[in-house]
Amino acid sequence: MSRRPPGSRRKLLVGAALVIALAGAAAALFLGLNDPATRPAPEDGAYVEGVAGTWKRVNPLFATTNEVDQDLVQLVFAGLVRLGPTGEVMPDLAALPAVSDDGKTYTFRLRRGLRWHDGQPLTSADVAFTIAALTSPGFKGEPSLADPWLAIEVETPDELTVVFRLSQAYAPFLARHATLGILPEHLLGDLSGAGLLEAPFNAAPVGAGPYMLKSLDSTEAVLEPYPEYHLGRPQVARLRLRFFSDYPSTLRALQQGEVAGVMFREGITDAQLADLKAVKGVDLAYPQRGAYLILYLNNDQAAYFQDERVRRAISLALDREQIVARVYSGVATPSSSAVAPGTWAYADKYDLVEPRLDEARRLLEEVGWNPHATTGILIREGSEFRITIRTDNDSLRVAVANEVARQLQQIGIRATVASTTFSVLRRDFLQERKYDAAIAGWDQGPDPDPYFGWHSSQMGTAGLNLANFADVVADSLIAKGRTDSDIEVRRDSYRQFQEVWQELSPSIVIAYPRYTYAYPSALKGLKPGVLFSAAARFADIHRWTY
Repeated sequence: MSRRPPGSRRKLLVGAALVIALAGAAAALFLGLNDPATRPAPEDGAYVEGVAGTWKRVNPLFATTNEVDQDLVQLVFAGLVRLGPTGEVMPDLAALPAVSDDGKTYTFRLRRGLRWHDGQPLTSADVAFTIAALTSPGFKGEPSLADPWLAIEVETPDELTVVFRLSQAYAPFLARHATLGILPEHLLGDLSGAGLLEAPFNAAPVGAGPYMLKSLDSTEAVLEPYPEYHLGRPQVARLRLRFFSDYPSTLRALQQGEVAGVMFREGITDAQLADLKAVKGVDLAYPQRGAYLILYLNNDQAAYFQDERVRRAISLALDREQIVARVYSGVATPSSSAVAPGTWAYADKYDLVEPRLDEARRLLEEVGWNPHATTGILIREGSEFRITIRTDNDSLRVAVANEVARQLQQIGIRATVASTTFSVLRRDFLQERKYDAAIAGWDQGPDPDPYFGWHSSQMGTAGLNLANFADVVADSLIAKGRTDSDIEVRRDSYRQFQEVWQELSPSIVIAYPRYTYAYPSALKGLKPGVLFSAAARFADIHRWTY
């Protein structure tokens, strides 16, 4: 299946106030300010990007819940390793580590001559300090960031060597944890956990990443290249991130020439996409996310879905391309795979996207579901095939649920959509496994390891296997993929897992949403690949020219 750059293919209902505001400004915007001749030239060679939101703490230990902080951390700091465009682990401050035969010990060797933005040497002591700050009893950041490190021992035999000893083999360690930005001990070493949270450093950080923060206030961040950056001096002479209250504001700023680029992290409407395409001198990229949209099927609680043939029939019945076109304005990758397309572990062979209605109907007939002669609704032993699709109040997910319900009607399944707040959906339905089907998003992070979402040990109310899926073959493949550090062994394990996924269809992956990135045509070198966070668009900024 070809995956063309997404385009606008449907009309969403837009709030009346927004429509009026855009319409009222249209003449001025499109008659003059969208012409490159009238758009302001970049200030002193600066690339100016509009960002929705504002900063709070520019510190890798506290940036997990603030996307603007994540943007700045990506630019200012560096980790031991980093992620490439397919999610592969690449050297950063250190070379790729030596891994012990039992998969428990990782030995990193730092590059020689590393220095912080203030000129001080960066050594293994800084790495040890960062992990110590993260795991200290007084740490005030997100527990989910700190918890994986609590059982890891850190040793620094010399200034260039860092050794991590894990309690058990865990191959996702590199992608999920070793990318953490390193902090300077010489500036923060005297602070406690609480002191680190409120440190002035968080507003004037010193890192070892590609850009140095020169100024930061409530309106913008100004950054300049770090001349000694270990991957090569960045070529964009100056970077400005300007903060706006919301996405419509950033779009207006782009139209009026106040900024040269905008990243839409959320879903984009047809109207917004059309407005972006109308801005001259701006190109659009649609980097795919690593997270997927899924129709959860309750495997052991809902009697309908205990038979894998029914689950597979539902997967075969869905027209994913149509869902993406109608709901996501084409800005998503249709997929049935639980491994993200475009990543190193993905196997295209086991990603079936086109609907196969005849095969779906045949599978349902095998299970005893036959269409009523008059209504066309499936009947078995006198009962209709009726389900409720639950989701939260997010407008995009509600729209997806309604489209799924409409498509299931074509094979005789009568589906009703019920939405509620996300907290109620999670607490009362998903966590308790009291649902038939549910539309939700799942993000397993930058490593393809599906353990938390699909291993049978994660069934029940304490785990995140929300479908209560259990299969011994799938369990074995998941275990192999997360414990063997050989990437080819892992690749083969996940290839086989994708094959099992298609056969058993424990739930139905629908699509991988994409970001929409508007950037100036003069900016070259942007090759984002798959993004596991919006901030990762800056991962190769040292290769950009402008």
